[in-house]
Amino acid sequence: MVFLRSLIAAAILTQTALALTPVGHTPSGAPMYEAPFGSRVLQVGRDMKVFAPNGTVIHTFANVVPQSSTPAPTRRQALSDAAASVQLTNTSDLLESLNTTIVVPSPPTTFNSQLMWVAGSIKIPGNDGVPFASLRAVLQYGATAIQGGPFWTIAAQLELLPDGGLLQISRPGFDPTVSAGTSISTSIVHTDEGDALFWYTAAFDNIPGSSNIEVGFQMPASVAVVGMEEEGVFQSSEYPAEPLTFGNTSLKLTSGFPDIEWDTSSDSGSGAYVTVDKDGSEDAEITIHF
Repeated sequence: MVFLRSLIAAAILTQTALALTPVGHTPSGAPMYEAPFGSRVLQVGRDMKVFAPNGTVIHTFANVVPQSSTPAPTRRQALSDAAASVQLTNTSDLLESLNTTIVVPSPPTTFNSQLMWVAGSIKIPGNDGVPFASLRAVLQYGATAIQGGPFWTIAAQLELLPDGGLLQISRPGFDPTVSAGTSISTSIVHTDEGDALFWYTAAFDNIPGSSNIEVGFQMPASVAVVGMEEEGVFQSSEYPAEPLTFGNTSLKLTSGFPDIEWDTSSDSGSGAYVTVDKDGSEDAEITIHF
């Protein structure tokens, strides 16, 4: 890690940033990018820089981190969501890990180009306190420019809010398709690399050969979320037939497992909603109903 940090430091000082080419766009219209396995992302001021495994800067998301004096833009409403979340307000008691398990449901009986992203995720604030980034290991139904179709796949992603773009890490030769009934365990873990940044890794813990994504931020996570984002769902048959449950959901802080309650929200136009079946920071159970 020391060697890699040295490469990153050198790259910040000497490299001219290259640019990845967008492979498509998210439902909200933001550009979507794909980076090779082993790439890392690092916040440098208001920029998010993508580093190849050899330490070379391969892309810069410029000025995506809001300043305290800059009003945060309103997110486009192409995506609807149904989620449960916890606000993390203590800046000295930080999120150490968010773990959850999802059993892949049967695919919807109707495919009409709808897109669903199901994940445990964390959100990172800028200097103004408003989240500008979401990090996740996600279960996806539907197709993006990178992968998918009328079936379920998995992906490691960094989303820059509201429209800064979406970065996905892909591993050559790995098939991201997962079948109904497969149990998927995901984690987002904070690691201390001895610098001033807050490093988080989103990964699939029980899927051998899958991708992960590692990002270093200047601020710690301010929100933990489990839930779903959707786009293009207009009827019940475009959802899975059965509810989807986040089981064994645990949120750990520096001090241990806190006394928390999960807050639910939904702006789904097609009726999806969330229930907290078992509350708390250890082995919580949260269900999305369709």
